[in-house]
Amino acid sequence: MKLAFTIKISVLTLASSPALAEPIISSWHTEKSGNYARIWQNQADETAEKTSGTTASVTTWDAATITGNPMVGDQPLPVYAGVQENSYSDDYVYIKASGLATNIMGPWHFDEAKTESFISFPGNAAIFYHYPRMTNYPADYTSPRNISQLGANGLGVDGVPIFNSSDGMSYNDAGVWNRDAFFNEGVTFDAGNAHQAMEMFHYHANPAALRHALEDSIDYDPTVVFTGLVSTGGYNPYTESPNGTHSPIIAWINDGIPMYGPYGYSDPTDATSTVRRMITGYQMRDGSNGSYDLPNNGRDLLPQWVVTLNGAANTNAASAGPGVSAEYPLGNYLEDYAFKADLTGFDFYESVAINGAFDAATDDDLNEYNVRYCVTPEFPNGTWAYFTCIEPEGTPVYPYNLGNNYFGDSSLASNVTDITETVTVVFEGGATKAPSIESMTADDTTEEVTLVWDGSEGGIYRVDSSTDLDAWAEGTEFTAASQEITTIDATSLQVDDPRVFYRLVQAGLADYDATEFGTTTGGGPGGPGEGPPPRQ
Repeated sequence: MKLAFTIKISVLTLASSPALAEPIISSWHTEKSGNYARIWQNQADETAEKTSGTTASVTTWDAATITGNPMVGDQPLPVYAGVQENSYSDDYVYIKASGLATNIMGPWHFDEAKTESFISFPGNAAIFYHYPRMTNYPADYTSPRNISQLGANGLGVDGVPIFNSSDGMSYNDAGVWNRDAFFNEGVTFDAGNAHQAMEMFHYHANPAALRHALEDSIDYDPTVVFTGLVSTGGYNPYTESPNGTHSPIIAWINDGIPMYGPYGYSDPTDATSTVRRMITGYQMRDGSNGSYDLPNNGRDLLPQWVVTLNGAANTNAASAGPGVSAEYPLGNYLEDYAFKADLTGFDFYESVAINGAFDAATDDDLNEYNVRYCVTPEFPNGTWAYFTCIEPEGTPVYPYNLGNNYFGDSSLASNVTDITETVTVVFEGGATKAPSIESMTADDTTEEVTLVWDGSEGGIYRVDSSTDLDAWAEGTEFTAASQEITTIDATSLQVDDPRVFYRLVQAGLADYDATEFGTTTGGGPGGPGEGPPPRQ
């Protein structure tokens, strides 16, 4: 009899407990945290893998080997993707993550034609972070005007940092007319709307790949090679497919407030109302709806939200920006947008009882901070919540994920280097989790036994055998180098003694990047801003 051992690389399902009912504990995406992080280094590799089935994505890389631009970023050893540990104390939730997505990342380019390579590849960020378990912002909470900083302002539930809407640069470096990251750097994003600042992988806008992994009304076609946004005539493997269900939590922001995908309840107060796409509270300052006409008047006045959110004395710009032109088009800067409630004919939508049926022509869902107070599946009694903003076909819309300001107190979450209190560990990822038998089945026809277990990619295993549970014959060691592999033990059973016992042993792990969480300077929330500007 041959023994066929099939290894399934996955992770254990979180056990249920009262604490796990808290979304800040239970919402972290750990499904593929036993897998190595992978990238496509260029479009040719992506094309080869998607059209021929050849594995062209890599688990180790060096940006310096890609010609065309001086580049940074390497990963000389494999690193486990996503969230690698989730634990909690009475007051805090602790998250360890590599900061690298569980989907295949990349490729990244520097131009619309996808011919010139981006300036960097990602690397292990070794994030160690903590959030408060409870924030308890009341429905009548008044924001303290916290300006969101450059670098990360929170974490996606896959452990990837969330950046705000700025790319960290302004016109003439004057701190006025701040550049919009998506508008200027969107060409450098991969299909999941992510790229890196030096080596720090992050999201500025609609994290499409993460949303697909969370089953949030978005489809993925594994045969489509990414060539750009659908709205600009490109091909994108991720397409919006509204399924009528509320979006899941996709991130937690530094103020402890959850961020959802783009779909929420039509009536913020009614979980039985239909689900629809949330409408941004911002529009271009193009002269419509009483907005300041930047194309005709020039960039000499700032929008009212700069006064409301940033405490400016008035809307007079300290320095004028460039006129609207092909070089500096409308949308180039954050200040090119007006908050609708500052214009004429718009209402912030609170409920059917207050506003009647929602009218997209006059109503908007999200306030100047890109949040609303509403019920959600995770918060049936109500919560303040951010939502990512998109057009119907999925194109990100300002202020994307997080705008210029936090709604809550951003000091509630921070980097840590150690846990100094008693915690309960909910989940451990690829490098630390122990293998666990999932199932064992026998096929009478082929006389093969299939053993399936949860394990980690790169795990070195063997299957030992015994006839009496005392003496064990060690099997041959093998490494789990892919999502599912099969190995055949050619040893036949004795016909006169069919009783054989087997045990699974993890003998070790293949070499991997074991950078200590919380020690790297390049990764994690509060890290560096963007790199050099894309070429115009």
